[in-house]
Amino acid sequence: MKFEQNEHELIDYAIEAIKALPDAHAVLNEVETQVVQRHRLDAIIEAEIAGRQLVLLVEAKQNAFPRDVREAIWHLRNHQVHFSASAREVLPFLVANAVSVGARDVLRSEGVGYADRGGSLFIPAHGAFVFIDRPPPSKARKIFDSIFQGSKARVLETVFAERDDWLSVGAVADKAEVSPATASATLSEMERREWVEVRGSGPAKVRRLSDATRMIDAWSDYVEHEKPTPMQRFYSPLLDMHPLMQGLDHACHELGIPYAITGEAAAQAYAPYMTSISKVRCRMVQGATQRAALDEIDAKPVDEGWNLAIIPVRTEAEARAGVRIDGISYASPLRVYLDLLQLPGRAKDLATHLRAERLGA
Repeated sequence: MKFEQNEHELIDYAIEAIKALPDAHAVLNEVETQVVQRHRLDAIIEAEIAGRQLVLLVEAKQNAFPRDVREAIWHLRNHQVHFSASAREVLPFLVANAVSVGARDVLRSEGVGYADRGGSLFIPAHGAFVFIDRPPPSKARKIFDSIFQGSKARVLETVFAERDDWLSVGAVADKAEVSPATASATLSEMERREWVEVRGSGPAKVRRLSDATRMIDAWSDYVEHEKPTPMQRFYSPLLDMHPLMQGLDHACHELGIPYAITGEAAAQAYAPYMTSISKVRCRMVQGATQRAALDEIDAKPVDEGWNLAIIPVRTEAEARAGVRIDGISYASPLRVYLDLLQLPGRAKDLATHLRAERLGA
């Protein structure tokens, strides 16, 4: 019942959005009408824009991802056939609280109109083309962006690292060090976004990454609009990059704590680009063991003149290495790339080079 009420509100919102256009008018013709067997239209809206008479066949969704809109398009096309003899132009139209960027791309490529509460509006009519593109509403952005945070982010990183393999929920949960429930929910969301392909069903269901480029593009966009993660800055007398990393590795090994070098030093290890790097950035869990490791290399907190920065993480899983090279533990290439996007200077040049050389997407 709550969603039905929300559907009516969404349809009213779409009508008001059209009426707000210059030289435009819209009225509700029917609600929940059945044109084809076994599936109802949520509404039919009659509109006039710049003198063009339109009929909008409407499907309402809570939040729309690519897989959701493909299903909706299929239903709307079936309805559209029954209006083919109409003198007015008939357009399939989707309205939602929020339409994801990927879903918008699908809808526009299919010539299907849409509106969402963020103010976006797309009506691909002949002689009355409307395209207003705005970010999703803030509440929806939190839902869309949660996949890039915390334990869900570790699932994405794991699926990318194992992108050539078919993965079960259990395998992902083990490799990402998350609960099976988190792995399952994240994989389902990746499926809705059409980042993975699926084989089998039920307990035998497995998935494999199929669109790494779109996943990384979406994650990059999220990271670049987030505030940089606060770092703790230190100075160690082990001035050069390699002695400093070796000293840190020895201290962490002795204390049994995970760490992962990231940023410029890690990018240089994966895909050499710069002639020299003087600063080291490391992902590590805060606490007494971190302080003990820093004491081993005589690292003192400073405001300026630092050569070691610690990016604090909440769990050991977030600090585990992706790759070990020449006795040093590095974050995964994908994590390094994302960390670089938040750094100043030439870090973004390094990120671009690393993505081209090591991510293949």
